[in-house]
Amino acid sequence: MTKMIPLSLALACLVSFQYLTGQQQNDTPKSNLQLVRVASLNTIDANKEFQKNVQLVQQQRALAAQISSKLDSVEAQDQRKNLEQQLENLQLKLNENNQLMFKTYGFTLNRNYVLTVEKSHIHMWVTEEEAKEIRLRTGKSDSSK
Repeated sequence: MTKMIPLSLALACLVSFQYLTGQQQNDTPKSNLQLVRVASLNTIDANKEFQKNVQLVQQQRALAAQISSKLDSVEAQDQRKNLEQQLENLQLKLNENNQLMFKTYGFTLNRNYVLTVEKSHIHMWVTEEEAKEIRLRTGKSDSSK
């Protein structure tokens, strides 16, 4: 069975990852920047996996920021020590995951990214007769490819 991606998801892929990462571009003027391809996601599943991994490292970073801000307000030594240990463990895991993301996709939380859709398929549900007409009109034997 052919997997279908909703049109809204395909359009959402055109959005800059600046929103996803929450990072601001450094002070380099945009006229000096070049957009280079760092990875290609050739299947829907690869794209889903990438999105899931980006979300994971973003959640880890957000949690680290929350723990860090809690540390500023905690005075009890035992709570402080517990939070410091949690933050240290989380930072180690976040750094490990961020390095893995860079090795796998060329992605790091320190940069802004743009995801572009290079190929899309638009599908619609039709009757068998309509499918035959479309195949004859387009010259394709299988309209799902």
